[in-house]
Amino acid sequence: MSSLNIRPYAAASQNDVSGTQHRSAISGRQTRRRRMLALTVASSAVAAIAIAAGLPSTGIAVYLAATLPFAFFA
Repeated sequence: MSSLNIRPYAAASQNDVSGTQHRSAISGRQTRRRRMLALTVASSAVAAIAIAAGLPSTGIAVYLAATLPFAFFA
């Protein structure tokens, strides 16, 4: 019985607001992760376009600047 993992917020009623702080923290982390992923994908596309257009140093600079948040905040 000790190996059961029951989440304390799984069976909360709709009127119970004790789990809202936990859910908002999870939602905030997911939002930040999605925003960082979208930034990286968009900047990778911009970098690829810049490299294809004949501006390799600009493309590499954009790509490195976009991946720095992963290095510092992940």
